[in-house]
Amino acid sequence: MLTTPKTLDLTPYFAQLGGQPFQDRHATMPFRGAMPVAKEQLKSSWQQLLSQPAPPRKRLVYLHIPFCATHCTFCGFYQNRYSADHCTHYTDALLREIEREADSVLHQSAPIHAVYFGGGTPSALSATDLARIITTLRERLPLAPDCEITIEGRILNFDDERIDACLDAGANRFSIGIQSFNSKIRKKMARTASGPEAIAFMEGLVRRDRAAIVCDLLFGLPGQDSALWDSDLRIARDIGLDGVDLYALNLFPNTPLGKAAANGRVIIPSPAERRDLYLQGCEFMAQEGWRCISNSHWARTPRERNLYNLLIKQGADCLAFGSGAGGSVNGYSWLGERNLDAWNSAVAAGEKPLMMMMRTMEQGFQWRNTLQACVETARVPLEELTPHASALTPLLNQWHQAGLTKDTSTCLRLTDEGRFWASNILQSLQELIQTLNMPPIAADKPARSY
Repeated sequence: MLTTPKTLDLTPYFAQLGGQPFQDRHATMPFRGAMPVAKEQLKSSWQQLLSQPAPPRKRLVYLHIPFCATHCTFCGFYQNRYSADHCTHYTDALLREIEREADSVLHQSAPIHAVYFGGGTPSALSATDLARIITTLRERLPLAPDCEITIEGRILNFDDERIDACLDAGANRFSIGIQSFNSKIRKKMARTASGPEAIAFMEGLVRRDRAAIVCDLLFGLPGQDSALWDSDLRIARDIGLDGVDLYALNLFPNTPLGKAAANGRVIIPSPAERRDLYLQGCEFMAQEGWRCISNSHWARTPRERNLYNLLIKQGADCLAFGSGAGGSVNGYSWLGERNLDAWNSAVAAGEKPLMMMMRTMEQGFQWRNTLQACVETARVPLEELTPHASALTPLLNQWHQAGLTKDTSTCLRLTDEGRFWASNILQSLQELIQTLNMPPIAADKPARSY
């Protein structure tokens, strides 16, 4: 007899009623159904990927610039201290990596819809080097005519020469890590510019009117209350930005801020306090008429699309270049060598500088990307993800009672409360849908005699 999962114990996934639905926000865990590619097979696996045309999905390019002039106290992504000479040498090697792969079947077989310079601090590169990289990408790779090209940066060293070099080469979006416009909070985070200097910088970018301008704001910072958060929101509104990200502080234990919090030298707002700040931000943006296009991103103008971030969560293939860059194509994912010396040596030897590669073993794994994209935009049509969506009805009723969803439908629509707890909801649905979609198992099957 074949059995199909129709009843589940859903109580472990229930939210708490009466205030705070979950004890804390879960980090979204990577899918564990992937297996590492053996080290001796990395080169042949990569060459096989290069020789195959792109699957019918959107495609992205990510470039990692692993240098920072300072180490901000909250940041868990610091790799290498900035040096002008190191950056020029790095750019030379990065261009060799791009040029070596640009003519492959994989890279030429479909248009690229978004390019993202991340880090680190991409704006730390010289004006010449920024222009060289952007120009090479546009000349050698099949960028779509409306390709979004984002330069991530910070105020320090991002001068007019660098900005104009990016614009003249073809960049059309700047994402600036502001975190807060409050001078005291910025100083505690080891940000070098004051609040007024940060405002003046952003206003200068906006005045150029040549690209989409967005900035990141963090909530849940030490010393931050609703009044200071309201001030940051109002400043962002008044600058004339095209978009803004409202991110919760992620506390990494090995960062200066994480260590200070662990020994009690600073107090981090509680999950409930962070939730209240997020809801305050949602309400402010709604009142001001900004469009919420993902759980953490709002757009004020049609110029802002946030394309890279939306597509990566939809499972778009990502071609990655640079030390520490992560990419994925057709069920394979990889991480570029993080050690800068090892990365440089591999590039100089004409090899792809892979630190590791994983292969997804699950058939039909794209449902996970679909689920993640749906949660990110606060609408999850469960019946498109599992034929057993009705089995989740008791949980959907309970989540609605807890204020996480707008109704009890199997087309789950998150409230602002639910959007704050989106990672918890995503993790729960990943586990439950995987269980519901398991192939039927044989039951009461007689033992075979030999």
